Amino acid sequence: MRMNGMLIAIDGTAGTGKSSVGKAVAAKLGYGFLSTGEMYRALAYKVFEKHIEPEDHDAVLAAARQLHFTFVRQPDASLKMYVDGEHLGAKLHLEEVGNVASRVSTNGEARRVLMEKMRDVGEDGGIVMEGRDVGTVIFPDAEIKFYLDASAEERANRRFKQLQQAGEHPNYQQILSLIQQRDYRDSHRAVAPLKPAKDAIIIDTSALNLQQVIDAVWEKIQHYAS
Repeated sequence: MRMNGMLIAIDGTAGTGKSSVGKAVAAKLGYGFLSTGEMYRALAYKVFEKHIEPEDHDAVLAAARQLHFTFVRQPDASLKMYVDGEHLGAKLHLEEVGNVASRVSTNGEARRVLMEKMRDVGEDGGIVMEGRDVGTVIFPDAEIKFYLDASAEERANRRFKQLQQAGEHPNYQQILSLIQQRDYRDSHRAVAPLKPAKDAIIIDTSALNLQQVIDAVWEKIQHYAS
């Protein structure tokens, strides 16, 4: 057992509720919660902000090395992330930044730099970490691993409704296309492709609401802990 408890990995495709599920489970356990995608998005934001071409290997790698992360645990279990002393907040969730994040994440050396920073955060346990390759690459020795999935159409529909509720006027086909492109890049990249760990518990969330997914994950954790 790690110093502060288990390390629980939740991987899967975009839009499957990994963050909401992870945060809820972490709060139940009294653990911290970290979305590793936020760290990739932080790199993407810096690349976007500095007008660096996402396929410019050396420039992206240099940007990754320069990133400095600090985290402050919040009452809802999430770890509030500061990048070079700044909380980027909603800036990380611009669609353009998400698209750049998927592109810079194919940079193997930049990924390794960020992975070391992620390991520094999670190695003592007492944390739920979600992402694309937490259980396969970052922490293959995680105590328990989950992989959440859903159809691209269902995930696009969820994102469409989310944006509508935020007062925006989204385009469903554009959202679906971006999700399909992101899935393809994530699953076909040479370094740490998106796939379930061999010992992951796979949950298809297509026909489940958020609470049902949380309940399913919680039941498995309770079974493991007993």
